[in-house]
Amino acid sequence: MTDNTRHFWLRHGLLPALLFLILAVLGQFSGLDLAVSNLLYDVELARWRIGDTWLTQKVLHDGGADVIRLIAIFVLLGLAGSWLVPRLRHWRRTFAYAFLCMLLGTGLVALGKHYSNVDCPWNLAQYGGDRQYVPVFSPRPADMPRGVCFPGGHSSGGFSLFFLYFLFLGRNRRLALAGLGLALATGTLFAATQWVRGAHFVSHDVWSAFICWSVALGLYAWAFRQRVWPVS
Repeated sequence: MTDNTRHFWLRHGLLPALLFLILAVLGQFSGLDLAVSNLLYDVELARWRIGDTWLTQKVLHDGGADVIRLIAIFVLLGLAGSWLVPRLRHWRRTFAYAFLCMLLGTGLVALGKHYSNVDCPWNLAQYGGDRQYVPVFSPRPADMPRGVCFPGGHSSGGFSLFFLYFLFLGRNRRLALAGLGLALATGTLFAATQWVRGAHFVSHDVWSAFICWSVALGLYAWAFRQRVWPVS
């Protein structure tokens, strides 16, 4: 293994994994998840302080999801067009990488939500629901209905844009960092939208970010062998 390879995996594999582990442990065992939700929930009025406003529901949730869908459709059309339009042929690898990052990132999160059996904050008794709080990966009472809130689905759409970082990695540092910042900002904004509505705990979206990062990194390093830019 060369020095460049070791440096790559240190920065993109080991350090993100350690950061994720710290944040996941904090969210799970330090009480951070409940502390944030407690701040956002008004016990006296028995409602989320911001909740389903026009901004959170229609703009940031529904509108945000529509924007991610449009990006995915554009990428898919570009991929399909690369077999029909000669000028797009050189971009086939780029479109394929971007589409797979979005598809697998959001798809794995959706699969996790289906099987993880974890509740949303709004399902819990302390936030107006009817269920007891059960930490992630802890035994769950058999008579409790299934939960479908882990990892965070809405934020995964924003975090799936991590592909933008890897597209420019090694070619244009500013654009790579801009892509990383855009993905982090979008994913975090979508995550916060769900926190204020009572739809997710903070740790749910930490897991979504790590899943999407791992997908983007894995596809870049192994499936595409760091060749995601158009070739002549």
